[in-house]
Amino acid sequence: MFKREEIEIILKQAQKVDKKYELFGASTHKYKLNPPIRDSFVRSVEEKYGFTLPKDYFQFITEVGDGGAGPDYGLQSFTEFLSEGKDTFSKQYWEEYRYSLAKPFVPRLMEAHEVEEFSITTQEAYERNPEHYFICEEDLETKFCDTDGYLVLGTHGCQWDFGLITAGERYGQVFDTDNEGGYAFVANSFTEFYQKWLDRM
Repeated sequence: MFKREEIEIILKQAQKVDKKYELFGASTHKYKLNPPIRDSFVRSVEEKYGFTLPKDYFQFITEVGDGGAGPDYGLQSFTEFLSEGKDTFSKQYWEEYRYSLAKPFVPRLMEAHEVEEFSITTQEAYERNPEHYFICEEDLETKFCDTDGYLVLGTHGCQWDFGLITAGERYGQVFDTDNEGGYAFVANSFTEFYQKWLDRM
């Protein structure tokens, strides 16, 4: 279980070394955590949209910080996805996305002949761990490849995101996506994912 004061020690050390925020994405989060949010607020969101966040991520945003310092451009605030959607189209899209978090994440395994169609991996990386790469089939009506049960946690840049599985057999795991329908397994839990980043710091 993460403790804010312990993470802040690591972040302050990183900031001393990287005073000009030269590490990729650091100029966005500046090694700062956002304040945590009330657990009652998170529970109300879960109840409204019918999903339950993994315990470690719930603990992080309610006791450590609701976004901020993290891999590349940092962690998005959990509350941000509630404020998205300004016009009629985007409002509908974002509401569908919020409700999709309760539906199982069920992409299929990528096949060897499909690797070149997606930017999520290279042929060499695929051959080392073919069981780590997946494809989300395009929805014929919406033309989107958004997978159900996938909460975007942040971005690597250039439409490469990382996210948390909120429903299905892979509940609690973290995956990268190229937003073209390709997905790559990253970690078994949010805790493992974030600890790896702290270790790199």
